[in-house]
Amino acid sequence: MDFFKEFALSFHPLSEDGLERIFNLLTIKKFPKNYELVSLNQTPVNAYILKTGVIRSYSVEKNKEHTKTIYTPISTSGNLGALIKNEPSTLIYECLTDCEVLEFNYKDFYNLSLQYHEISIFHYKILQNVYIREEGKILELQMLDATQRYKKLQENYPGIDNLINQYHIASYLNITPVQLSRIRKNSIY
Repeated sequence: MDFFKEFALSFHPLSEDGLERIFNLLTIKKFPKNYELVSLNQTPVNAYILKTGVIRSYSVEKNKEHTKTIYTPISTSGNLGALIKNEPSTLIYECLTDCEVLEFNYKDFYNLSLQYHEISIFHYKILQNVYIREEGKILELQMLDATQRYKKLQENYPGIDNLINQYHIASYLNITPVQLSRIRKNSIY
């Protein structure tokens, strides 16, 4: 409960009753590296709070992977659009390392948020955070060059180079592995 309490308080203070109600929806799960939390065209029902490890969401177009988001602790993960619309996922959610998560049924959480005002605010704050995170990624792609995006990634996720494959980092930055290699070579002091 301590981990969840820390996570919850980073968004919105909840009463002990509110924390307990949400905590009762959570299941601690461990998934191995390369495990797909959500597969392509699967209609997801669960969302996740990442406790340890790294997860990515990605799409595949013309046999090329495009990493949309990299999730590190403490963050939420899951195909929010597909969960809200109750439709098949156009993204794959994959564990890039062994991961430990708190898993919960999104509809159950949503229904709880309809019943309790404080949980509704908590839900809203999480949605705000997801929106801001995704908007930031879009702006970075538009406004920063590849070197600047790489440096920002390193600032936001210290040690990411040692955790995941360079191919995934290049895909996330929207560059080729060769471009990433050049940037890394030029970034070493």
